[in-house]
Amino acid sequence: MAIDLDYIRHLAKNHEGVDVEFKETTGQLNRGMETLCGMINGSGGIVVFGVSNKGKIIGQEIGDKTTREIGEAINKFDPAVDIQPMCARLGNSDKYIIAFQTDGLETDKPYMWDGKPYHRHDSVTSVMPREKFIRLHEHQHGLKYRWESMENQQMTIDDLDGQLIQNVIQSAVRRGRLSSAALNDSVPTALKRLNLIKDGNICNSAAVLFGKDFTDYPQCRLRLARFKGTTKRDFIDNQQEEGNIFQLVDAAMSFFFKHLNLSGTTHNRLYREDELEIPYDALRESIVNAYCHMNWGYEVATVGLAIYDDRIEIENAGRFPARISPDAMMRNEEIEMENTSLPPNPVIANVMYLGGLIEHWGRGLSMMARECERVGLPAPTFFCTGSFVKITFIRPQAKERIQKDTVRHSEDTAGHSS
Repeated sequence: MAIDLDYIRHLAKNHEGVDVEFKETTGQLNRGMETLCGMINGSGGIVVFGVSNKGKIIGQEIGDKTTREIGEAINKFDPAVDIQPMCARLGNSDKYIIAFQTDGLETDKPYMWDGKPYHRHDSVTSVMPREKFIRLHEHQHGLKYRWESMENQQMTIDDLDGQLIQNVIQSAVRRGRLSSAALNDSVPTALKRLNLIKDGNICNSAAVLFGKDFTDYPQCRLRLARFKGTTKRDFIDNQQEEGNIFQLVDAAMSFFFKHLNLSGTTHNRLYREDELEIPYDALRESIVNAYCHMNWGYEVATVGLAIYDDRIEIENAGRFPARISPDAMMRNEEIEMENTSLPPNPVIANVMYLGGLIEHWGRGLSMMARECERVGLPAPTFFCTGSFVKITFIRPQAKERIQKDTVRHSEDTAGHSS
């Protein structure tokens, strides 16, 4: 895409401001992308590379490396943005001006770049304060629209599993998460207490948590697969389960027990305890997170679970809830607790917490890492885009093979050296 060089000259004469930022070269690409993020979260603006901060147009060369770095930088926005570089050639030279422009009308604010949200104040870019982030997030995703709180006027209380509702209430009381007075609730009163009913109508959240018929909710499906080898070419087992969130979590765990190895540990020579090759708590947490943070508004959204010879992959539609990278959150429990206070489905998440699916707020990722490390496995890894999240666990046999290959490579290298 091209940009008018006369327009750049006009900007250069008027210097930088809240909606204009100059960078001499793409050696300052990261700072430029932070500024662009701030402009997206504000009222828009333009970031220009090839102009000094005093307004002198100097340009820069554009090679394959520059193009690749720009593409990688754009991919670090979350949610994804559709902003492409615009270029203007300086006369007959090999130098160009590179510009990125946004009108600030993007609808999925707040945006982050490389895991952090930014904003602009005058001509200064800085990390957005947490309070402002929360207000902006609530305005865009809470007050404006929330799928879980929408009503399904065709559903009635009879379409819900009353016994499961009572079980959740009892579980919450037993864990000290609700007062004992909740034990006397009728089903309609319990639904009101759990914010699952509005103006006498059943909400979407109640349907996916306690429903019995999922004709209107194709999201309430779990894709399960056991592949032979390390690719999707051959199936050993392939099935699909339908149910509410509690049923689907149970179905996922049953599938793990069906296809993963068990190892036994004897305690005090009195009893033997069997444990999955990847710790149960870590796997369960990954499934719970998938449903807790899923973008339920996508009717084609489902959770997928795939077991290969060397790994396990769990994926769901949606964005990662953290405001920094998941790897950093797994290393630092305090960071995780601070940054998971804005679940995308707060009503659904709260009921899952009351029912015992979620044991502790904001500690799931660090717990998964600790559990894997406890049995000598690497922490799970994440792949996140603007539309889905995938978590990968390495199976023990794959870890052993990697270690053997590493030792063999080292021995071969040493042999050649001698």
